[in-house]
Amino acid sequence: MKFRILGHACLEVTSGGKQLLCDPWLVGSAYWRSWWNYPPVPDGLVDELAPDYIYLTHMHWDHFHAPTLRRLGLGRCILIPRTPDRRIYNDLRDMGCTNIVELTHAKPFRVATNFEITSYQFGHFPDSVLMIAADGKIIMNANDCKIMGAPLKQIMRRHPKVDFLLRSHSSANSRLCYEIVDRGGVHVDDQAKYNVEFADFALAVKPTYAIPFASNNCYLHPETEQFNKYLNLGVRVRAYFDEHRIADPRCVVCAPGDGWDDAKGFILSEKDWYTSLDEHIEAYKKDKLRAISETMRQEDRIVLKETTVARYAEQLFAGTPFFIRRLFRGKPITLVAHSKSGDAAYELDIFNRRFRKLESWDDAGNPIQIHARAGVFVMCILQVNWNSLGISKRVRFRVRDEDRKIITYFTELNDLFDCEVLPLSKSLNPRFIGTWMRRYREIGLYLKILIDSARGRDFAYRNYLPSSKPAVAFAIQQYR
Repeated sequence: MKFRILGHACLEVTSGGKQLLCDPWLVGSAYWRSWWNYPPVPDGLVDELAPDYIYLTHMHWDHFHAPTLRRLGLGRCILIPRTPDRRIYNDLRDMGCTNIVELTHAKPFRVATNFEITSYQFGHFPDSVLMIAADGKIIMNANDCKIMGAPLKQIMRRHPKVDFLLRSHSSANSRLCYEIVDRGGVHVDDQAKYNVEFADFALAVKPTYAIPFASNNCYLHPETEQFNKYLNLGVRVRAYFDEHRIADPRCVVCAPGDGWDDAKGFILSEKDWYTSLDEHIEAYKKDKLRAISETMRQEDRIVLKETTVARYAEQLFAGTPFFIRRLFRGKPITLVAHSKSGDAAYELDIFNRRFRKLESWDDAGNPIQIHARAGVFVMCILQVNWNSLGISKRVRFRVRDEDRKIITYFTELNDLFDCEVLPLSKSLNPRFIGTWMRRYREIGLYLKILIDSARGRDFAYRNYLPSSKPAVAFAIQQYR
């Protein structure tokens, strides 16, 4: 068995004469020129690949990357998790993919002799863990999936010895994009938690090797390059392991092209991508400036028209049940769309199911504002893909501290439309119910979290991991 890390979240596994490729993003950028692979993927790598199977863990663009899939060939066999909805399947079919196979939760799929994979789905916005068994080795590709509780225990019972754990370790969310106006404009993220959660998860799963994965990107767009100072690349995860004397599992950092060979062990490049990080990223930005500038010129011509917002608002209001609409009572949301051709603002009153175009706006009269380029808003609406707005970080949430939760409600509401939970007519069907029945352990986990919350217990990820020494406690014990 051999495997290579080819990019941000792209894993190539070869065994038994067959090749599996997971989450290939190997060309260009993701999220409207915001995200770029770091370290960079070698030019032309995608054209050297001929995978027998491609597995997509979920529908986020840094995992489901349409330009890369087109370069690889739309006739290849693409494996996807059988989620309660058919969003991933339909998007692939609309692209022109002709060979799509849905993998049932917890049901093994044979790739070749001594080469088997099992998809475990998790989350209301569907994600999945892929367990890969090849030639006696077990790879746990957890990528972005924050699996925990009984669903994680199910995996560990069926795969008790994990050799390689691959998991994310950074901010693939919008928490850095807040401007809390009554707290001096501060954001709401806690950067320290990402290494802790990675270590806690690794200590719970107990692999032989833990590989920082699915967080190997940087930001080159002028709107998001400020976030490079918050990058938590793999070397920082390894430094955390070293600082806290966590030697088991061993943390191994892999750049594109690095990997494992059963006959040779780890094969790691010698190039240092991290010591002079700012200089590397600046050179990278100069190399990609033409592509970024062209996209910005195209966006300059786009405006968010009232008719576009009207169609979106009509579908949003009609598909949102009353018990959700009441969360927005007295809390209208203002979308501020920026463009060289002219800014525009629209107020969405979800509770009363009304929207209007604003001639002017300010913090006093419009205390809950979402700012983005008009072109970004248009793409979110037309592609029913609001989840990408926050991940891209090409957004600014300007709110008071007390209204942070309204932004959360709004983003979660749009997520439910993105993954076809809403309108309810799309989820009240045998497929939706049957898929969740196979994931009954997850429903039990959510009930437990709700009960704990009702008892006043703040959510902490480590509280729902299988029994293990949390990273900080482990470190303290090691120093004694």
